[in-house]
Parts: sequence; C-alpha cells; structure tokens
Amino acid sequence: MSLFYKFRQNTDVTTPKAYKKWFARAVHTETVGIRELSEQMQCNSTVKRSDILAVLSELADAMTTELQNGHKVYLEGIGTFMLGISSRGCDHTKDFRTDRDVVNVHVVFQPDTYKTRNGVKRHALTDGTRLVEMPHYQKPE
Repeated sequence: MSLFYKFRQNTDVTTPKAYKKWFARAVHTETVGIRELSEQMQCNSTVKRSDILAVLSELADAMTTELQNGHKVYLEGIGTFMLGISSRGCDHTKDFRTDRDVVNVHVVFQPDTYKTRNGVKRHALTDGTRLVEMPHYQKPE
C-alpha cells in the first residue's frame, strides 16, 4: 500500500521564503479503528479477533493508568508515549496554580527509531513507505 499526497500552496505571508511555493501534503483516505486492526492482526496470527480486541481495549486502560502515574509507556516497534503539560508563565513559582495556569495536558509520542548501517536514523513506523500522488484530484499548475 502507499501513502498518497497532493500539493498545497503556502499562502502564509509571514513565511516569505515559502510564500506561494507548492508543498506535498499527506492525504489520509480513511480512519482505521481497533476492530479493523484486530481483523488484520487475526489474519497474521493464530489469535482470534475477540482476544485481540480484549487485549487492545485493556492496553488503552493500562496505558492511561501508567501515563497518569507519570510513567512513560514504551511499545517496541511503535514508540514511547508520555504526558506533557502546557502552562502559562509565572513571575514566581509560588504564584503558580495548576487550576489557573495549566493550559492543557497532552500526549507526547516519540516513534521508535533505529540506525541503518550507514548511521541514518529511521522511524520504524515509516520505514519503507511508498509515496504516490493522489489520483483523481485537480492537480494545481
């Protein structure tokens, strides 16, 4: 399978070097959920879809617990998940209040990486991706 792309022109005048230049952008054709993943995994293993669904559902709960306990979660071949915080700045640490100054708590994902023989860093999830221009769209000139 391939990752489709199409072209988009930069119209942001605040980036003069990139203004009016064309850039390739990924096109996502659908969203796949745990049911579809479990069906695919069932075809590649001896485990039943219902068992895979149970494990994936429990994985989400276990990850939530571990992340909220301040731990990183590493899934080999996928990457590391952790929680991050965005907050407003305060002049003094004693003035900081989480209810007022924390803007959000978000998930940070670092994909699993490896180095090739020549020292190039690769992401496990993207290595081998084949790019193909999106068919059937009005390509800009």
